[in-house]
Amino acid sequence: MAQVPSASHGKVERAADDVADSLADAASTDTGATSSDVQAELETLRRDIAALTQTLASFGSGKIREAGETSQQYIDSARDTLLTVEEDVEAYVRAKPFQSLAMAAGVGYLLALLSRR
Repeated sequence: MAQVPSASHGKVERAADDVADSLADAASTDTGATSSDVQAELETLRRDIAALTQTLASFGSGKIREAGETSQQYIDSARDTLLTVEEDVEAYVRAKPFQSLAMAAGVGYLLALLSRR
């Protein structure tokens, strides 16, 4: 399970606490509440839910951005590794051309044998 950063986690907790407080205040008011009081509480609740939704959306987009950056780092690392391997193979072939040719022929022969089965 992903860890929620403490700053975002704190915002979510505060928003949830605000919603809970609003609900507790609405429940604790006497039954003689007017319709305007109820509408005001509902509007406050709507704003709190909108703020909570916005916080969660920004947290999600941040995680997506972070995943994209991490995957780009892996791609760059793999590209660098492949370039290094290519350079090493090229240097080996230039240093020992006959041995490289014999190895390539041997690998080709083995692959031909395996493909016949």
